[in-house]
Amino acid sequence: MKIIYLHLILITISLSNSFSQKTKYLYTPKEVQNAYKNDTRTQTGEPGKNYFINKPDYKIKASFNPETREIIGEETITYSNNSTDSLDLLYFNLYMDFFKKGNTRDWDVGKTDITEGVNITKIIVNNNEIDLNKTGNNSSMLVIKPKNKLLPNSTNSITIEWNFIYQGKTTVRGGEYGDKNFFISYWFPKIAVYDDIVWWNNHGHTGSQEFYNDFGNYDVEISLPEKYIAWSTGILQNADKIFKDEYITKINKAKESDEIIHIITTEDYAKNNIFKTKAPNTWKFNSENTPDFAFAISKNYLWDATSVLINNKRISINTAYKENSTDFKQVAEISKNAIKFFSNEIPAIAYPYPQFTAFNGGGGMEFPGMVNNGDNTSLNETLYLTAHEMGHSYFPFYTGLNEQKYAWMDEGLITFFPQLFVEKFTNDTNYVFFKNTLEGYNKSANSFIDVPLMIPSDNISKYAYRFQSYTRSSVAFYELYKLLGKEKFVAGLQLFAQRWNGKHPIPYDFFYTFNEIAGEDLAWFWKPWFFLMGAADLSLGKLETIDNETFINIENYSGFPVSIKLTVKYTNNDEKKYNYSSSVWKTAKTFKIKLLNDKIKEIRLDSETTPDAFSENNTMIFK
Repeated sequence: MKIIYLHLILITISLSNSFSQKTKYLYTPKEVQNAYKNDTRTQTGEPGKNYFINKPDYKIKASFNPETREIIGEETITYSNNSTDSLDLLYFNLYMDFFKKGNTRDWDVGKTDITEGVNITKIIVNNNEIDLNKTGNNSSMLVIKPKNKLLPNSTNSITIEWNFIYQGKTTVRGGEYGDKNFFISYWFPKIAVYDDIVWWNNHGHTGSQEFYNDFGNYDVEISLPEKYIAWSTGILQNADKIFKDEYITKINKAKESDEIIHIITTEDYAKNNIFKTKAPNTWKFNSENTPDFAFAISKNYLWDATSVLINNKRISINTAYKENSTDFKQVAEISKNAIKFFSNEIPAIAYPYPQFTAFNGGGGMEFPGMVNNGDNTSLNETLYLTAHEMGHSYFPFYTGLNEQKYAWMDEGLITFFPQLFVEKFTNDTNYVFFKNTLEGYNKSANSFIDVPLMIPSDNISKYAYRFQSYTRSSVAFYELYKLLGKEKFVAGLQLFAQRWNGKHPIPYDFFYTFNEIAGEDLAWFWKPWFFLMGAADLSLGKLETIDNETFINIENYSGFPVSIKLTVKYTNNDEKKYNYSSSVWKTAKTFKIKLLNDKIKEIRLDSETTPDAFSENNTMIFK
C-alpha cells in the first residue's frame, strides 16, 4: 500500500507540473472563460467566430474660448451595435468630470480647476429625447435608459449637447501651456466600450488609469477666435479657406518633402498676415478608424513640418512648439527617424496614421497620431519621450488595448522597445540599453508596490500603478525579447497586431499568439512574470568539484526566468564570460556552469543588464 500511495503522489506531482507548463491552465477569470465558451475568443490567440466590436462614428461641432476656457459642443454618434445583445442602458465617459466638485480623484488638483463638471443640456436617442432628470452619474460615467432598447446588429443615432470649463493650471494630459496655448484632451462625451468580456466597461476615470475606447470615424468642426492655429488627430480639410496662399504652398511642400519646412516662424507672427480673414475660423478635421480625437491650439507657437515615405505612402509630420523650447527644434527630424524605425525595424509595422503631430505642452501623453510632450534637457530624453509617445500609435491605439484593466500591455511594451531606438540614435557613448529601467526594477522589485501584472490596473493602488504598468512589465518584455531573439519577438508583435488591429485584445490573446511564434507553450515564462508575487533573483550557490571538474551553482529560488550573465576572473588575469538564456529555468531552480580549472579570483553575476532584486548574493571573491 505504501508503494502504491507513493506512486500516486508521483503521478499527481507529474500532472501538476504538466498543467503548470500550459497556458490554458493558468489562472483565467470566469469572464474570459465565458468568452471562450461563447466563441468570441479562442485559446489560440485569434478572435473567435462570434467576436464582435461595436462602432461609434462621431460628428462633432464645438467652439472653444481660450479666455474663459469654455467648450460648447454638440455631437451626433452613429452607433453600430454589432453584438447579439439588446442594450437597455447606455454608458458614456465624461472624462472632464475628473475635475467635478466632489468626485473621487487619485490626487489633489487644488481649487483652481475644480468645476461643476460637464453640463449635459440635451440627449436624443433614435429620435426620442431623454429626460435629463432620469439620467445617472457614477464618477465620470453618465448612464441613460433609452426609450427603446438598441437591438442586436442595429445602427442607432445619439445626439448630445454639452458644455463645460476646460482645465487650466492643472496640466494633466492636457491643459494650458504658456499664454493661452492649449492641448485639449478627453473633451467630448464618449460612449463607453461594450465588449465580449465585461459587457459595458463602466469604470469611472479617477486619474491614474488611462483609457479604453472603440474605433470610429470623426468629422469634427472647431470654432476658434482669430489668430489661433489648430492641430489635431484628424487631417485638416479646409486649410485653403484659412491660410494665405504662401502658407498653403509651404504646407503642401512639406507633405511631399524630406526637408524640414518652417511653416510658421516668429517673423510670420510679427507680420500678422497668416490668415485669409481677420475673423474667427472654423477648423474642419477628419479622421478614420481611430479610437480618440484630440486637438491643440496656439497663437504664438512655431510650426515645422516634413514627411517621410513609408511603403510608398507619405506620412506627414508636424511639430508645434514654444520659441524658447530647449529641444523641440530637433523633434521633427527625430520623429521622422522614429517612424522609419518603428515601421521597418520593430515592430516592423507601417506607421498606422497619415500624420504625426508633436505639440510642445508638458509631460508626455499619447493620442492617435498626436502627442503632448514637454521639454527635455538631453538628447537621450528627447529621443525616448518622442519615441515612447509615438510608439503608443501601435499599442494601445492600433490594437485597441484596454488601458483601464491592463495598462502594462501598452506601457510595458512602449517602455521597452523604444529604448532600442534611443540606442541606435543617441550620441552618448556611455548609454547602456535598458540600464535605467533595470535599476528602477532592481530597486523596487519585491517591495510593497510590486504586484503581479494580471491584477487589473483598476484594482491596484496609485502607488503600485506605475511600477506594475511601466517597470515590471517592461522588464518582462525585455527578458522575453532576449529569450526569443529579435526576429521572433518582432514576428510575435506583428501577428498579434494583425489579429487584433481595430479590435480589443486581452493578455491571454497576447500569450497564445506568442506561444505560436515561439513554437512552444511559454506558460513557464508567463506564470512567474505575469501571475505570481515575487521578483527576479539569481544568486551564486556553492562551488562543486565533480570528476575533477569545477562547477558553480546558480540558484533561482524565486523561479522568475531571467538570462544568466556570469563573469569569472582568474588569478592569472584571464577572464571568462558565460551567457545563458532564461530557458534554463523551464524546469529547474539550480543551474550548474562548468568553469575552467584555473585558480579563481572572482565570480560575478551581472545585475546591471539583468533584473535582480537582491544583488548582494551575486559576487564571490577569493583570496
